[in-house]
Amino acid sequence: MNALDKPNLAAICTRSGSHLDLVVQAMPAPKPPGLGEIQVALTASGLNFSDLVKFRGHYQVQTKLPFIVGGEASGRIEAVGPSVRDLSIGDAVLVPTGCVRFQTLLASQATKVPDGVDLTVAASFRQNYQTAIDGLRRAQLRPGETLLVQGAAGGVGLAAVDLGLQMGARVIGVVSTEAKQAVVARYGAQTILLGDQGFRSEVLALTQGQGADVIFDPVGGDVFDESVRCIAPFGRILVVGFVSGRPALAKTNHLLVKDAVVIGYTVGGLRKHRPEEAERQAQTLMRWLAADRIKPFISHVLELEEIQAGYQLIVDREVAGKVMIDLT
Repeated sequence: MNALDKPNLAAICTRSGSHLDLVVQAMPAPKPPGLGEIQVALTASGLNFSDLVKFRGHYQVQTKLPFIVGGEASGRIEAVGPSVRDLSIGDAVLVPTGCVRFQTLLASQATKVPDGVDLTVAASFRQNYQTAIDGLRRAQLRPGETLLVQGAAGGVGLAAVDLGLQMGARVIGVVSTEAKQAVVARYGAQTILLGDQGFRSEVLALTQGQGADVIFDPVGGDVFDESVRCIAPFGRILVVGFVSGRPALAKTNHLLVKDAVVIGYTVGGLRKHRPEEAERQAQTLMRWLAADRIKPFISHVLELEEIQAGYQLIVDREVAGKVMIDLT
């Protein structure tokens, strides 16, 4: 059976609300690829916390309703339009689309997946690892420095742990459960189990009172507030999200005393304003994935019809690493 003979199903957000309002419905067959386009049969797509913010209508950049859920997927090319030279039918690719079985899009949006790389793994890593590597470079993380990763067992947190260790840093991961602690420790990082007393005192104890040189923060809220109090002199706090639900307000007096800086980062901004740099970086990460240099962690692979349950795992913070949707 040809892949395109299957119904073209997609997970759709039709109104602002929550993941419980998502619907899985049939879509029109994709249009044949035109000039510079490819048609892709998708294999897998990753779920992210930022999707939940979009569903609520609170994302920094508003997405017009209705829209297909997600933003990173892998698949194989089914058809190629005129003037496409570097891609062929059957090639495995990574594309910036979501939970839909088939889609036609610009060939320039596709990153080729090397032979031997599992397509579900390929779909799991780009957003998290690109956020981590570009963010840590912006924060000028250097070998021998201490990197503190908040939410270290999440998808982007684990990417920061993985890459921080490879950059020669001493990595400390903050986690909320013993199960997540075990996942982070498997990468080789030290861990702090978050309790009622917070994490500041443990960070200072582990760093001989100096604090962390770089803090990677996808959590925000109270976690950011406490991070400011355990940053090292001339330290850098990298803000990549606010899964706590509350964007933090920086206490600039603490930053002033420590000569510290706060850096905001989104990979979407890199793709929008520096697309060539973003694509070069994605290709580098893909080579590292093929060489087993980076190790994305997938905790769940669910069917498209289970997408609400997948997002519920993220909402309940019951998941380490990535939740993936099988689109085959």
